[in-house]
Amino acid sequence: MKSPSHLYLSTSFVIIRLAATLFTGIAFTLNANADVLPGAMPKDWPANPAKHIVSVHREYADKQQAAMIATAEAALPSKDTLLQAMKAGDRRNDPLALNQPKGAKLPAGEKVWWYKEQLGIRIPGAITGDCVAYYSDLVNKYGKQAHKRYLEPSSRLDYHARIKLHKEFIIDGKTFKDVNVVDLKLKFFQSFLASATEGMHFEKVRVVVLDAEGKVLYISGDGPTEVPIFAI
Repeated sequence: MKSPSHLYLSTSFVIIRLAATLFTGIAFTLNANADVLPGAMPKDWPANPAKHIVSVHREYADKQQAAMIATAEAALPSKDTLLQAMKAGDRRNDPLALNQPKGAKLPAGEKVWWYKEQLGIRIPGAITGDCVAYYSDLVNKYGKQAHKRYLEPSSRLDYHARIKLHKEFIIDGKTFKDVNVVDLKLKFFQSFLASATEGMHFEKVRVVVLDAEGKVLYISGDGPTEVPIFAI
């Protein structure tokens, strides 16, 4: 039997005159205000894996719980959910829908978990195993690349999945008895990688309710994701 383990990481990203991004555990906040000084020129930044961190943690007690987490990660969002997310847009961070081209269509494929792209990066409508792999690969790729930027680029993925047995569990006005509940939390951050002068961060939460046999009974949290964009 594998005992549960807990991983809490705390990392600070400090960029001169730009922003402070503080990760405490798996949470972070970002404040960005900066201007490029007149006459400033982009600088060559060599590949620096230390600035690109992937933290993926799945917490379970035994093989059965591990299998249930895998089931939760394999559950795909419905096409209707993704379509509604695409139509909803991001009213807080993109009120004019500038990042939502007219006539946009849902991505094609059998295991689609995203509903649009922003700065060329997929935006999740749901957390799945493929979703976690996508951001893990993206951050690892960034860490192997050299860039020409005004400020040193950085990126990070924090993902945490855990499972717990509940005698009674209430969510979204629904009540379930004797169920296993999988909590999935994902946070992604990138600065000056997809673009020389822009960055983004977002977080996503998903709750999957399964019965004693591991069958998915209910999913909460799928839908549009707020994606704040910062720029210099």
